[in-house]
Amino acid sequence: MRGRDAVSRFALGALLLLACDASGLAGQEILSGFEGSTELGSYRADFDRLAYARSLERDAPVEAVEGALLSRLFAKPDGRSNLEVFRSYERELMAGGFDIHFASALGSPMSFRLKQIYDPPHTTSFRERVYAKSDGSGRVGALDLAFVVGAADHYLIASRTAAGEERWVAVLLSGSRPYYMVEELTLEAMEEGTVTLDLEALRSEIAASGKIAIYDIHFATGTAEIEARSADALAVIATYLQETSGGFYIVGHTDDTGSLDNNMRLSEARAAAVRKALVDTHGIDASRLETRGVGPLAPVSSNTDDVGRTLNRRVEIVQRLS
Repeated sequence: MRGRDAVSRFALGALLLLACDASGLAGQEILSGFEGSTELGSYRADFDRLAYARSLERDAPVEAVEGALLSRLFAKPDGRSNLEVFRSYERELMAGGFDIHFASALGSPMSFRLKQIYDPPHTTSFRERVYAKSDGSGRVGALDLAFVVGAADHYLIASRTAAGEERWVAVLLSGSRPYYMVEELTLEAMEEGTVTLDLEALRSEIAASGKIAIYDIHFATGTAEIEARSADALAVIATYLQETSGGFYIVGHTDDTGSLDNNMRLSEARAAAVRKALVDTHGIDASRLETRGVGPLAPVSSNTDDVGRTLNRRVEIVQRLS
């Protein structure tokens, strides 16, 4: 009889989580807190990253996904173990069709791995996240957050694609406080057009460092064909060149995807396409512009994730002194 009661109690905890059906994925929040929990605070961002690992081995790669993030901090009810809360989320996610990429009761000797996953550069520092208290009285203290990540003894990461939407969920439970965190991320591309090349910024950057990286010149994938949305950036560069004298290098950069030879050719072709557009469309003297392509040889970020690769794909305008 005691065994049946324990099973019923466990099932009740699981059923009180929101059902993870396809319609539930349309909203930001698909999981409730465990039965009887108190939500202490939450952090929301239209675009952020969720880092994770599929292994707790020290050298296992840290991966990341990006999109709309909701992170909530809870206090679990008295008398309910971390294992019960953990298994409830695990079973509910599995029942909802999520793939569990990793799930483990860590134990304190392994918590260093989660700190590694949740520290920059893999994800946004918790010192930068503002968790608004659920009662409206301010922000959650950094120490409360540290008790989860720094002392976690249970962790899982799961994902599911349904109705055209990819959703990721992470659950972490503290081994030293009755706290746990539930993070939900809806995979999304970063909104474009929120930062555009500014003439004054171009002037000051070249004056300060002799070069500027341009991210507003876009090419069709794998080609040197400049897309129409690059017109404004090219116009700003042309204006700067018209008000200055002297020569400049136009340097193409790629990420490290594909072969080195192809990337070297592609980066040179893209630099040449920018030069041609400035000469043909904006009347810049061709003798002032010299092109080079360095492929993936001068990265500004890691090539191991989408964010780093995006930063590495760029065109630089470099002042030429002779």
